[in-house]
Amino acid sequence: MNLLKDYQSKILDLLNKLKKNNLIDFSDDLNELIVEIPPKNNNADISCNAAMILAKFNKKSPIEIATFLKKEFLDNFTEFKIISIAKPGFININFSENFWKKYLQEILKLNNDYGSERKITKKYNIEFVSANPTGPLHVGHCRGAILGDVISNLLKFNGHNVLKEYYVNDYGNQINSFVDSVYFRILEIINKQKFPINKNLYPGDYIIDIAKEIINDKKFKDFTSLKKIYQKLTSESLLLSIKLIKKNLQMLGIKHDNFVYESDLVKNKLVDKTVEELKKKKFVYEGKLKPPKGDLTSEWKSRSQLIFNSTKFGDDVDRALQKEDRTWTYFAGDIAYHAHKVNRKFDYLVNILGADHAGYIKRIQAAVKALS
Repeated sequence: MNLLKDYQSKILDLLNKLKKNNLIDFSDDLNELIVEIPPKNNNADISCNAAMILAKFNKKSPIEIATFLKKEFLDNFTEFKIISIAKPGFININFSENFWKKYLQEILKLNNDYGSERKITKKYNIEFVSANPTGPLHVGHCRGAILGDVISNLLKFNGHNVLKEYYVNDYGNQINSFVDSVYFRILEIINKQKFPINKNLYPGDYIIDIAKEIINDKKFKDFTSLKKIYQKLTSESLLLSIKLIKKNLQMLGIKHDNFVYESDLVKNKLVDKTVEELKKKKFVYEGKLKPPKGDLTSEWKSRSQLIFNSTKFGDDVDRALQKEDRTWTYFAGDIAYHAHKVNRKFDYLVNILGADHAGYIKRIQAAVKALS
């Protein structure tokens, strides 16, 4: 139930009837027809631009067409009490009191479903927040969290099937630095060993909290060798970090339905499988990339590597899939994650990105086009 859409449809039906009777003329389906709330200084209930659209087809001024339509509207819509015309041809409409009494009764009957349109149900994946699991959320993450949750709730309200998803980047150098930071904080607490001054480590107090919780859980008997406990320490540290992130989100009233872990995609060789699929479609090639724009340093080395042909799908440049050591780039992991989304047969994939990821839009769109 939507007043503006309802009357857009009703007015369009009337215009088609008038066209059939050769009283007016227009082409196709009048996509530009709008019924809207008029400006604040206008006392009308709704306003319509039909006269301005029809003027060019009928070789008359918008005011002439509006005058003609005013009579037709009053003859065909008994609920229209007053119609006025405003330059350059807006038709402003006031409803009768009886109309509003009936309309308000219908709204009350709908109760909490008022405003919902459930004509077509689609399946949506809304991915939002997806901050690195190396610490608590900041204000920028909260912006994306609220935006993603509101979009999800609006879609659910309209009857769509919505999965609210968080992609956990728990693979790569930032995770190594995170686990190292937790380990050194543990040594600081139990051995009074000074925390190293290293730009790659995370110095925040939350790392101390994670370290204390790991010590108190007593799941580790010995901290003398990081190498021996690395996998288990990684798992426990990430578990506590995600717990902290979920707590941050809970304070905003936000709960995700699904968490997808990059490490699982790597473990299941989804990156390799996705790259192979793109190779078969001839969207991946072995080649050399030019230096990034503005990078005039001598550090840039041209080298042969696997490259995704993203310019074929509207991106500015082709994108590297491998680092210098032949391991996968972050973008390769992102492609695999989006392949995972595509394979789950959603009708729409919605990504809420942070301001620092604006440059990722074209390459992600290119990847999804290539995969789907």
